[in-house]
Order: sequence, then structure tokens, then C-alpha cells
Amino acid sequence: MATVMEMPKLSDTMAEGSVARWLKKEGDKVSAGIPVIEIETDKATMEYESPASGVLLKILVGDGQKCPLQAPIAIIGKADEKWEEVFEKYKAKKGGSAASAKSEAPKATASAPAKAAAPQATSVSQVDVKASPLAKKIAADKGIDLKSIQGSGPNGRIVQRDLSQTSSSAATTSPAFAVASGGVVKIPHTNMRKTIARRLAESVNTAPHFFLSISFNMADLLNWRKSAVAKLPEDQKFSVNDLVIFLAARALKRHPAVNSSWQDDCVLQYGDVHISVAVALPNGLMTPVVRHADKLTVVQIAQETKRLVKIAKEGKLQPNDYAGGTFSVSNLGMTGIEDFTAIINPPQAAILAVGSTLPTPVVLSNGSVGVEQRMKVTLSCDHRVIDGAVGAEFLKTLKQYFEDPATALFLG
Repeated sequence: MATVMEMPKLSDTMAEGSVARWLKKEGDKVSAGIPVIEIETDKATMEYESPASGVLLKILVGDGQKCPLQAPIAIIGKADEKWEEVFEKYKAKKGGSAASAKSEAPKATASAPAKAAAPQATSVSQVDVKASPLAKKIAADKGIDLKSIQGSGPNGRIVQRDLSQTSSSAATTSPAFAVASGGVVKIPHTNMRKTIARRLAESVNTAPHFFLSISFNMADLLNWRKSAVAKLPEDQKFSVNDLVIFLAARALKRHPAVNSSWQDDCVLQYGDVHISVAVALPNGLMTPVVRHADKLTVVQIAQETKRLVKIAKEGKLQPNDYAGGTFSVSNLGMTGIEDFTAIINPPQAAILAVGSTLPTPVVLSNGSVGVEQRMKVTLSCDHRVIDGAVGAEFLKTLKQYFEDPATALFLG
């Protein structure tokens, strides 16, 4: 019995799938449970196993092509089975709603005449505009909308000189013309980029953001790290960012209101601390999750972060690697950014933006001016969940931990 393989849903936010590449070609034998395809989701590129054993009779969605979830992508069966008959039965069973990627093309073609008709509607609508016959002809030739022009002729009639001024102005100020003259590269949206756009627009438009900034004296922490790292083997060394995750996780345990999310009928306050770490990739941004960060040592956090960053850059993250975060950390300090504000990663209620550590002039307690190694962080909060005083108390605790690291170990 032949099997029609469908595009699977490999993440909670996946709306469509893209075939990165087939690992088998038509006519090859495949086995159930053995990967046959790499699928690009909105988060990563993942291998997917064959649902049945047999021969790959037909590939319906080829390398680089996209299709909706549960759309048929291949047919697997016995070598002597005719894939066309199998596919027809499948479509009949589905009520004729299923279609291969190739069947989408006629839809796009069919819609083309409607778009082509649009200019006719524009030219007809200009008949009622007061303009000289010559002005109307020039406007039609140059694609100028007469309704947008203020005429200088009798009774506001549009004449040739009005169009000359418009054409000159457009040629001078039109951004589209300026960009086109330098060449334009059309970059198709990847599933990841579309998801980033959708989720961050949703965050900005739905969650009322407010921002709290504070700077830390990093001298003691940096000295402690330098001393500790010097005594550790290479596979146990940790970075400043690992310390940020370590200390933020312990501060979240003391301020659970920040470790929360907004739901339609309630606020969910999480007992576990799972920190999403922003990782920049060539084609977007991923936020793999360091789970139970409040229970891990800084060395364990460093090792887990290195593992997650490595597989993220290889495009091998699995759903359990990036789902379920309760708080996010985004660090641009290593790129020289002094401070910035980050967009909240929904449905979380807060994200910590971390800048670089810089020598900064400060007024010391005795009134003199000195220089300290200081790092600035900004907490972006969802005001539906976190009030200003709550966010401020969280940062106050975080400052205490950064400036007196031993406090985090004994009080965190």
C-alpha cells in the first residue's frame, strides 16, 4: 500500500515548510524511520524521516520549493505501483483539496490578467479630471495620476507646465528611481525571516514595552572571572555572557514576576527558569534555550550555551532546543555596542539587552573623579505583566550580584 508523505509541522510557529533538499532521489529505496529529506522550518533546517518503507516513487515538492503544512510532498510505495493512481486516490479522499506544488502555478497565472487590467482603471478615472487634452496624453504616457496634481490653468485646469514640474520633481526626489539606477537585488523571504518579522511585529504591536537601564561596576566580577578561568581546563572556561545568564537566572528566582508571560485570561508565573539566548545567524536570529539555568553552575551554562550555539549555526536545532523559554538575554557587547533596547520575545514578559564593558569616568564616594569598568544593561518589560517598580527591583538585585558575585552564590 503506497503512502503519500505530507509536509509535517516541526515547530509550534511553523506555518509553511520549505524543502531544503531531498536526501534520496526518485527510484531510491527508503526505510521507515530513516531520514529522507531536510526541511527548512521557521526556526531551523531539520532532517525528517520516511513514514514508510519502499521506493520513493515521486517527489512532488522539489529542492528549494515551499508548500503549506500537510500538503503532499512525495509518494512512497512498491516499485511496480503507479504514483499517478495513488495520488488521484489521495486527492479524492481529501476531497480534491490537496495539490502538489506544481498545481499552485496556474493560480498565480490566472490572477495576472486582473493585475494587468489595473492601469486601465486608472486611465479611465482621469477622464473626469479638469485637464487639457495634451496634459491628459502626457499623463497617460508617463503614468502620472492627474488627481494628485494642482492645476495652474483657468479654473484649476491642469496644463502641460504642471506636468513638466511634476516630472522634474519626481525625477529628482523619487527614492525608487534613485535606488533603481544603482541596481536592486531581490532577496526572497526565508521561513525564518518571515517568522521573525511576524513575531516581532506582534510583540511591538501587542505588548506595551517600557525600558529600564542601569550600569554595573564590573571590576570585581572581571577579576574573579580572570582568576577562575585561569585554573580551569579549556572545556570548562566561561565567558562574561555565561555569567550574565548565570546571574540573571538567580535574580529571576528572587523576582518570579519577571519570569512570567501574559495570557488572555491570566498571567503565567514560571517556577523554572529557562533562558533564551539570542544567537545571530547569517539568515536571521535564533533563541535557543538554556533550561533550568537557575540550577546550573556557570561552567554547565557555558558548556550548554556552546552546544546550542554550535548546532544553531549548523542549522540542526530541534524544537525542544528553542521552545519554552521564560526570559531572554541578548548580548551585543562583544560587537562594541554600548547599550541598546531589545524587543520582547513573545510570549515572554521581559528581555535583558547587554552592552559592552567600557572604562567610564565616575564620581567616587570621596568626591574625586575616577575610572571604572562599567557595563550597561537595559530591561525591556511588558507592562501588562511587569510594573516599573517590579522591574527596578529585579535590576537592583542583578546589580548586587554583578558587583558582589559571592552574593549570588549564597543568596541567589
